[in-house]
Amino acid sequence: FRRSSSKAIFLVLLALVLLLNVVPFVNGQTADAAALKVKLIAATHELNRDALEDPTSYQHAAFERTSQQVNVDSFSDAKIAQYYALYCIYYATYAVPNLISDVDIRFNELGAFPTWTISNNWDKTDVDPCNGWHGIECDGSGKVTAIDLYDNLLTGSWPEEVKLLAHDGPFATGAGSLSRLDLFHNEFLWNGDDSSWITDLGSNMGTIMLEETGFTGDLAPLPEGVENFSAANSMYTGGFNYDTFASAAKLNFLNLDGCMFNTSIPSSLGALPNLEYLYLSDTLVTGTFEPLQGMPAIRELWMDANPSLTGSISPWLVGLTTLESLSLAYNRLRGEIPPEIGALTNLEFLYLYANNFNGTVPSQIGLLSKLKVLQLEDNDLNGWVPSEVCENRSFPKPLTSLGVDCNDEVLCFCCTCCHLENCTESSVELSRSNNWRALR
Repeated sequence: FRRSSSKAIFLVLLALVLLLNVVPFVNGQTADAAALKVKLIAATHELNRDALEDPTSYQHAAFERTSQQVNVDSFSDAKIAQYYALYCIYYATYAVPNLISDVDIRFNELGAFPTWTISNNWDKTDVDPCNGWHGIECDGSGKVTAIDLYDNLLTGSWPEEVKLLAHDGPFATGAGSLSRLDLFHNEFLWNGDDSSWITDLGSNMGTIMLEETGFTGDLAPLPEGVENFSAANSMYTGGFNYDTFASAAKLNFLNLDGCMFNTSIPSSLGALPNLEYLYLSDTLVTGTFEPLQGMPAIRELWMDANPSLTGSISPWLVGLTTLESLSLAYNRLRGEIPPEIGALTNLEFLYLYANNFNGTVPSQIGLLSKLKVLQLEDNDLNGWVPSEVCENRSFPKPLTSLGVDCNDEVLCFCCTCCHLENCTESSVELSRSNNWRALR
């Protein structure tokens, strides 16, 4: 009996040793990295699969961190793809030098390369991304819907694996239903001169904010569902063409201020049925306004500081009765201010200063009963400001700021300022920034 019992114990121990050698399992991690990698490659449509074998790549680091998650062996393919896509973002942009940081001498003075400002729970192996990772929001089914990493000191190059979180499209994995991507004010974040991934962010993508990043190269065709897009004060120089906006029928807000396109305005912008806010100041656009003809819903149109923008105020422009704010300062516009401008009865802000307009101030501007700010200084106007306009300066009328060159060629007894340097545009800046910040 004693010999049989010892033999049985020996066999049990031997079986346990063999089991542990065949299927090791520690801390809830998968035992078979090769099998996990096969699942990942299939789930991610083989996107950059070769990079997984490069130990210096962010994709390799993202896979390694994914494999360390507690109970990863029980994850669905979609959940594996979700962790991997997010860790690609992390390892591609967390304390990673790039061309921008390489030429900024301030980085040489630091003891260590800067990391994200906030990275709560991104370093955990037992916290689901939907349960507290900084900047990540999910829907009720556990799909990532928003990435909000604005003002967070991201560096490196933004990875194209973000498109694995798209609701649909060629790279959708079921891991996301992405509707918002906000990278605002990550000035040291680059895109590797490639933004083609934007096109594949899916039909559910509604808001893309790339303002004040270091993104360069060409804009990419926008997803068909996008409503708000800003790349203001980034470093884009191309892609400002018909195809970029042709499919974005839902686009409502577009801010490209400060980009350097040096090309004409694409006509696809004028055809957008829902575009209400368009900002193209200091973008080096050339030619005239004519490609913008249309814009049935436009409320704010700002195209200041484009010295190669010429032409006059066309009849179709003063027919945009939805306009509430029009700013065309610091261009090379010429001709007379047409009396038909009085048809813009919803207009609250009108900035035409620093151009080559001539003739007189039309009395029809007095019909603009909602007008709060009117700046016409630094032009070639003459005559006087009509009494119909001055009447709107009387309480309780809203016109609180009125500027012309009233000490030179234009007589004005109701102006609040004379000459460009004496006039202020703080009120219109406030109006615009409120519209923009409301998107966040």
